[in-house]
Amino acid sequence: MSIALKILVVIFLSGIKFMFAIPLSIIKYDFTFIQTLLFSVVGGVLSIFVFSYLSDKIYKLIKKRRQNKVKKRSVKKALAIKTARKYGLVGIAFLTPIFLSIPIGTYLALYFFPEKRKTIPILITSVVAWSLVLSVALTSF
Repeated sequence: MSIALKILVVIFLSGIKFMFAIPLSIIKYDFTFIQTLLFSVVGGVLSIFVFSYLSDKIYKLIKKRRQNKVKKRSVKKALAIKTARKYGLVGIAFLTPIFLSIPIGTYLALYFFPEKRKTIPILITSVVAWSLVLSVALTSF
């Protein structure tokens, strides 16, 4: 596999399943600390921008489809509301790269905190911080 393809795989995977991209980059592809940090941050940040743009369209589509249906209370919806109220934007941003995945976390963050000028920088900070922590932890072995 060429180096360019490896880089694209890490960037793409960082945008979808962040937790798997960094170990793949270090263990399988043998990238350095700086390369791993750079490619995972680029992938995560690009994904945040793409999914923040798409979140408006997804929200409108869901809202349009739900107008004709009876509203139901689901356990997932109640849990998401409880988490957003208890931990706020910082809590969602903290959980996004590792536990929620960037697409889902970005959608949830913008659903509960729609002010993009505040929400997106916090999500980006979380991606950079997690990338730094995981890169340091995995390259120090």
